[in-house]
Amino acid sequence: MRLIFLFAISVLFVHSFSFAVQAAEKRNQLEELLIWKMSDELKLTPVEEKKFTDLVKELNRKKSDLNHEMQLSIEKMQKATTTKVKEDELSKYRKNLQSYGRIGEEEFDKLKPLLGAERLVQYLVIKLDLTNRIKSMLTNPEAGKGGKPLPSPKLIEEK
Repeated sequence: MRLIFLFAISVLFVHSFSFAVQAAEKRNQLEELLIWKMSDELKLTPVEEKKFTDLVKELNRKKSDLNHEMQLSIEKMQKATTTKVKEDELSKYRKNLQSYGRIGEEEFDKLKPLLGAERLVQYLVIKLDLTNRIKSMLTNPEAGKGGKPLPSPKLIEEK
């Protein structure tokens, strides 16, 4: 009986790990797609695209790390048995929340010299549009299904 229990736990662990890996891969694919789309819309040169890609990935990593830290703080606060531990975790949570908020400023400060005013405005408009579309799809999944169909793909032949 104990062996079956251990086997079941290990299967669940492997399944959970596999799901986490798949989620990370999907997140990376989405990130790559968004970077590519943004680079294309902004008509970045190869050098600009490299800098842009590195910057966006760095900022996304920082956001992810801080979000993870805030989740851990909440879990620790929930399990805490003393007010002192809760206060300490609240303090850590607040610092991480402030750092998370500053990432937007860092994004602005680093992208403006790279893109210039015109393309930064274009970037912000595209980013807002994408954010709103994603939020809309998450709140109303049926809304994205009945939209205008995508055009047929075009073949590009090299000459």
